[in-house]
Amino acid sequence: MNAKEFVDSLFKGYEETSALSDFKEELLGNLNAKIENLEKKGMDAKTAFEKASLELGDVSALADDLSLKKRKEVFEEVYMDIRNFMNPGRVIGYVIFGIIAVFGVISALTIFLPMQGIFTLSGWGITSAFAVMLPFFTAAICGFTWLGLTQETASSYPVSGKRAAWYAVGAGLICFGLFAIPLIYFSGKITGGVYSREINTAGIESIAAIISVTAALILPGTGLLVFLGLTEKDRLKQWVKDQRDKAVKREMEMWSDSATAARFGMFSGAIWIFAIGFFILLGFLIGFKFSWLVFIFAVAVQLLVQGLMSKRSPA
Repeated sequence: MNAKEFVDSLFKGYEETSALSDFKEELLGNLNAKIENLEKKGMDAKTAFEKASLELGDVSALADDLSLKKRKEVFEEVYMDIRNFMNPGRVIGYVIFGIIAVFGVISALTIFLPMQGIFTLSGWGITSAFAVMLPFFTAAICGFTWLGLTQETASSYPVSGKRAAWYAVGAGLICFGLFAIPLIYFSGKITGGVYSREINTAGIESIAAIISVTAALILPGTGLLVFLGLTEKDRLKQWVKDQRDKAVKREMEMWSDSATAARFGMFSGAIWIFAIGFFILLGFLIGFKFSWLVFIFAVAVQLLVQGLMSKRSPA
């Protein structure tokens, strides 16, 4: 077996693509260079080939010698159509957290429904339902967040387990706070007395408690997620980046054409002049309460025009 036959055997059964052919040529060149280097050191041709081919057998070990970018492009081109199924442990995790969320809903309904008619209006039923759901949903949201971010997909690489845990903490704080707000609000209605002064006092206390919950839970959770999102590295795989770069290039080519930009500007101006005129006309005919819907159609028409112009632009 010569060097070329050996390289071909490494990729036996792979779909032949132009990128894979280039990669195989690079591997072959690297293998021949290793063989030549070993022969210069006094090793015979057969022994040099066996030693070099043994080192070449693990393709991933060539990251330092070969173009890492090309390796990624080749393997992602070959494998991008293959579904990345989750391992059994991850599937079990999703099932467990799903059961936890459903169990929280069932438990809340079990408590809420018997209280209908007597306690619901006073806030007992709603308060009890949110109190029961709060821990179950918080745990489920944290679990789903961690599992989703640590799962590799066809288009992106996974987040590290530690970083995903911080994402889960942020999502858990927000979820806990969102469930605590109605819990506190309806608890305030329970404590409201017969006299209006007591009811107003309870309402003010509830609003103050809601603000405290927002400041203590929702704002820190949101801040944590924003920080993690802004400091997140680009996890997109190379083929997705290539598609994104091509799309950006098409847009830049489209808008760099002065004639195209001028046509789009005239179309946009005509659309919005018509929309404003129609808004005023409908406002006097049927009332301004509904005439603002014209602007939704104007945005839709402008996006349609932009899509048609992008389709006609050179790729």
